[in-house]
Amino acid sequence: MMTDYTFYADEELVQLMAADDHTAFTEIYNRYWKRLYVLAYDRLHSRELAEDVVQDVFTGLWQRRSQSVIRSLPAYLATANRYAVFAQLSKSAKVITVEALPESLQAVADETAQLHFLQQSMEQQLKKLPEKCRLVFNYSRNEGLSNREIAAELQISEKAVEKHITKALQRLRVQFRNYFHAIFLC
Repeated sequence: MMTDYTFYADEELVQLMAADDHTAFTEIYNRYWKRLYVLAYDRLHSRELAEDVVQDVFTGLWQRRSQSVIRSLPAYLATANRYAVFAQLSKSAKVITVEALPESLQAVADETAQLHFLQQSMEQQLKKLPEKCRLVFNYSRNEGLSNREIAAELQISEKAVEKHITKALQRLRVQFRNYFHAIFLC
């Protein structure tokens, strides 16, 4: 008798997929492909590119099925989809020198470069945090988990979760205090 995977929770499907269960992967695909496609299409405005993005997301999910730690399947897939869309946009972007842009767009290009620098600097600062602090901050900010969910996942108190987040934010504030001050003066 064949098992009906439509009644399985996402967490169960992820566990089965990690154990090389193709049917569990197919169920995940059937549950989420349309949502991911709509999100990708909203950004790309191209059916073909949106389909490519969704295909890349699910290919990556299958390829990393045994290495990935997935706490929330919808959040994981949405994040993977967003990165795949950005990758697709950067592939299809034409290279234009900043000087060739009108002045109003040059300012936007400068801001974009500053944001890129800021993002890279922030990632470097976060790498310097203790592992648990970095993990808590990642769950909170990148995966969108609540303090309660993080506490349950890491088997620590909610108070400890708050302290780790506060520590990470304090480090970022200290490191970027001068940078933000310079931005607001411009």
